[in-house]
Amino acid sequence: MALLVPNIGEIESLRYLIAQNNHTAALADQSPRNLVLKLYTSNTTPAESDVPSITAYYEPYGVGNTNAYGYAPTTGYPYCVNNRTDQDYTSQTGILLNGSRWGINNVASGTTATYPEQTFTFTGDAGDVYGYYVTRANNMPYTVQGVEHFASVGIGTTVTKGDNSDPTIGVIGNYYITIDPDISVDDLTLGMVVGGNAGIDTGTKVIGIDRALKVVYLDKALLDNIQVATDPSVEFSFSKITATGHQLVAGDVIYVAAGTANTTTESGTYTVFSVPNANEFYTTPSINPTQNGVAGVSTCTLYSSLMYAERFTNGPYSIQNNGDQIKITLNVALD
Repeated sequence: MALLVPNIGEIESLRYLIAQNNHTAALADQSPRNLVLKLYTSNTTPAESDVPSITAYYEPYGVGNTNAYGYAPTTGYPYCVNNRTDQDYTSQTGILLNGSRWGINNVASGTTATYPEQTFTFTGDAGDVYGYYVTRANNMPYTVQGVEHFASVGIGTTVTKGDNSDPTIGVIGNYYITIDPDISVDDLTLGMVVGGNAGIDTGTKVIGIDRALKVVYLDKALLDNIQVATDPSVEFSFSKITATGHQLVAGDVIYVAAGTANTTTESGTYTVFSVPNANEFYTTPSINPTQNGVAGVSTCTLYSSLMYAERFTNGPYSIQNNGDQIKITLNVALD
């Protein structure tokens, strides 16, 4: 039975979804990224199952209603203007929204968040614009975002937790293991493949981490005890995504689309977990670096996430001339 979300619960849910919690100083850094308003020129009618792709929700970078990702916008479609001094999204396209400017109100049995009107002003022909959508902010440049097969997924790294002095402990039949208090678990995340110990079943993954208690929850039961008497160590592995000049930072939310002839990539929305250098990053949940126990490398396409989408009721709107505008007032509702 589904839980009822009362109006006060809807208010708190919306505050999180639209990043309005940065009014509180202690929450400013922990709040979700601000949102980016984008336009799309694909003939798309939003549906529940939609995901970003090379055929849907591409932005008006060029004229002709074609996917022009990989090329600099030539239509006057804007780059984001930063609204915080500690964040840089100037390589991303669209209008960066400010969480502090959302207004939330209860309306009858629903709750609505409204954002002041925003204007896109074009410098030339952009074709037909069918609607708009909202994503989490990130700083992927046009050379990375939406370029098919631009990125690759491969084996990243393996970390070992536990030794005879600081053992990892597990009991047969349990769905969790306990890491020694003296060992950090900050480099572990959801989705990592677990192995390197006879007590771990093949293909076991991490499904939860209690960082305070150093407990790692698994999706498969332990086959044997994990202890000093046998082997007190466990290996955790996950894949890395290689994308030259990605400009992502930990905490960014993106959509990773599996490439053709894919062997490892699992399409879905991911949060950037860590960024070892300018050309690589890891995700949470971790993308599985193997399939059926075989390591592989695959290609993938990186997009901004898709949070909200709306097709213009009276659209599409044809953008043909320098100075043509599209004005949007955002309303996000929970009923």
